[in-house]
Amino acid sequence: MNCVYKTTSVGLIALMLSAAPTAILAADCPADFPTKPIQFHVGYGAGGGSDAIARAIAAALEQQQGWTVVVDNRPGAGGGVMSATLMTLPSDGYTIGVGATGTVALNPYQSDDSPYTHETFDYLGTAMQINYGLVSLTDRPYSTLEEFIEFARENGSATVSTGGKSQEILVEQLADHYGVNLIAVPSKGAADALQSALGGHVDATTQGTQHVQQIKAGAMNQLASLTGSRVPYAPDSPTLVELGLDATIEGQTIFMVPKGAEQPVLTCLENALDEAVNSEVYAELMQRLENEPMNLGAAGTTEVIAKSAAFYKAYLKAE
Repeated sequence: MNCVYKTTSVGLIALMLSAAPTAILAADCPADFPTKPIQFHVGYGAGGGSDAIARAIAAALEQQQGWTVVVDNRPGAGGGVMSATLMTLPSDGYTIGVGATGTVALNPYQSDDSPYTHETFDYLGTAMQINYGLVSLTDRPYSTLEEFIEFARENGSATVSTGGKSQEILVEQLADHYGVNLIAVPSKGAADALQSALGGHVDATTQGTQHVQQIKAGAMNQLASLTGSRVPYAPDSPTLVELGLDATIEGQTIFMVPKGAEQPVLTCLENALDEAVNSEVYAELMQRLENEPMNLGAAGTTEVIAKSAAFYKAYLKAE
């Protein structure tokens, strides 16, 4: 995904696990599965939030299920490199992709050259939701979305740094809805977009949770929440839906496998991942990342991705 989170080291995860009580959970799996290590192919680089999440879930699986889980980072193209590789691997449940909603719901429709769509994979569940917000410095002459829109109207425009295509589209939707000139300023990622806002180079920025510490320090305001419900770090910040615009950014950390695995294997992996997402160790990691564990399950994940893919496919074709 295009959002960057604070890093939690593998060493810290190991320390957390060693301090946790030994679990006795065991998913209902076929007698002959698994007989070798499970591979996690992470669509982002080592040291970031997605990598920390993957390693925490891998460690929980090893503790709870007694499996060996190997984490392999395969960054590039917002998870596209990992996805293109994953689709060519056997559908046996031994390789699990760790990506984000946009990896499969948005990326394929940005280019006609994508070898995959969201229908190429089966989905096991999610680990968390990325709680996006529209934020600005507290020294700006606006502290709500309505005041920000009025600022843009009075000044002829306003700039918003973004960390990915889904965020650029959200800015376009805001501009169209309110009839003002909002200019999305693409950045290299969430951290770069945040620095642009902190440096006063843009009027606002779209962020996941990279900005939460800035809110706590009193340096930034959340103008609006960009997810379907209010976010825990800014409970007083209304959603765009509450403000009359039917627009959100769906961003979840997802687990996916090449389509075609046998149902008993899929059920085994779904249950094991659910146990890991609901472990105390993972909950502690989420606290450090200013977020909460959330597993939509296989059906829920598939539904959210299909809905998002339908929107982005239609939106990008209409541009």
